[in-house]
Amino acid sequence: MLPLSQTTGYAVRALRCLQEPGGHPVLVEEVADYTGIPRSYLSKLIHKLAKRGLVVARRGHHGGVVLARPSTEITLEDLSEAIDGVAWRKRCLMGLLGCTDAAPCVLHTFWQETLEQILARLRSVTLADLVENHDPGVDRFRAQHGLAGPVSDPPAAPAPSLATTTRP
Repeated sequence: MLPLSQTTGYAVRALRCLQEPGGHPVLVEEVADYTGIPRSYLSKLIHKLAKRGLVVARRGHHGGVVLARPSTEITLEDLSEAIDGVAWRKRCLMGLLGCTDAAPCVLHTFWQETLEQILARLRSVTLADLVENHDPGVDRFRAQHGLAGPVSDPPAAPAPSLATTTRP
């Protein structure tokens, strides 16, 4: 009905490459190269996510990006709100400007019920859930950059770099 935006999809792809709070920072350029997200676009996205408290971006010699909260505490709703806001929740499913609780359209009740189901699901799915199945490409990226296993693992000693990797 209302899919998440492409930018929210980019945020999910990028955040799957990051370490938990206190972990090893990853350069935005490396995430962009791996995910195929344009660097300038990803930089703006990371800035937006940092303003919302979802990532911490550091400049300088030991700079990079890490998650600001554990992946088990970052939901799809958090990402959707950070990227797309909440205005879409108030829109009429039929696009009618005058549709309100006081003057509902014929689909108003249906949309309100469906919206609650959508929001409940967005609240229940975390970033950790999205990496639970161990994406081999993300696992290779993380290993290549000296990061601990999947995103939900606590910070650990850097893993050895892979000699050769291929991009999925």
